Amino acid sequence: GLNAALTADAYGVKTTLIDEGYAVGGQLKQQTQLISHLPTPFKKQRGTSLLKTLSDQLSASNVDVLLRHTMIGAYKDGRIAVSNGNSTFPINAQKVIITTGAAEEPSLFPGWTKPGIMTVGAAQILMNREFVLPGKNALILGSNDFSLEVARQLKACGVTVHGIIESSHQLHSQNEALIQAIKDDDIKLFLNSFISHASGADQVETVTVNHDGEEQNYEVDLVCIGHGVTPILEPFDIMGCTLTYQEHLGGWLPAYDKTLETSQPSIFVAGNAAGITCMGAILLPGEIAGISALQSLGIIDHEQ
Repeated sequence: GLNAALTADAYGVKTTLIDEGYAVGGQLKQQTQLISHLPTPFKKQRGTSLLKTLSDQLSASNVDVLLRHTMIGAYKDGRIAVSNGNSTFPINAQKVIITTGAAEEPSLFPGWTKPGIMTVGAAQILMNREFVLPGKNALILGSNDFSLEVARQLKACGVTVHGIIESSHQLHSQNEALIQAIKDDDIKLFLNSFISHASGADQVETVTVNHDGEEQNYEVDLVCIGHGVTPILEPFDIMGCTLTYQEHLGGWLPAYDKTLETSQPSIFVAGNAAGITCMGAILLPGEIAGISALQSLGIIDHEQ
């Protein structure tokens, strides 16, 4: 979203950025891991550093930033209804780029609602943004890149990570360097495994793990679930965009073409909402969506 806004602003187009948070940056606000394969001109850096880079560019731009504002609907004439919690007002935009991201999916097992059981994203927010240790003894459920990164961050903060549980026969992560780092950190990998149930009085205290048909109990006060993410669709539904199911992109998401334009000619999509989860790849579609919107407005031509 930041990159899309900065792209539009670079061509002198009046641009408004709407964000429900107290500060811009989304998930970058707590991502302390190094992000590789960023598009030019960005260099390999931590997520928090990348946010500072983008925020500095935003501060130097003419983008009108509306923090603590939320899109809550649309008027019949196509204007967007925005609320700050006290009042609602319309924004009349010729082109709209929606970059609402994705929501983490839970993993259901008996006892999954007990305090101490949370998503890997929640654990990362507690550690890196709120500076609160989410637990002392942990299990990680799921083996995507994000799960492995959070497992390493937990261990670096002094948390005992008893292992990473994966239901299939191989890890979801294809990052060999990250997998090797997990092994170097002596974090166990439980393949062909699942959580049978979690128990405890006021919070999770014991988790039973089924590994290759044999069950073992672990005394933990933290379970981090990394079950993947699903694009946030409500804004696209409100704007009348056609939805499509693409399993390899996270399930249901707005249908879009190579310019990232949806079925509605005035609406574009980028980032997690488009089913793109790698941070290196997220920045570029933001720029593409911005450029496509500029071309649609006649600000730049096809060759440009």
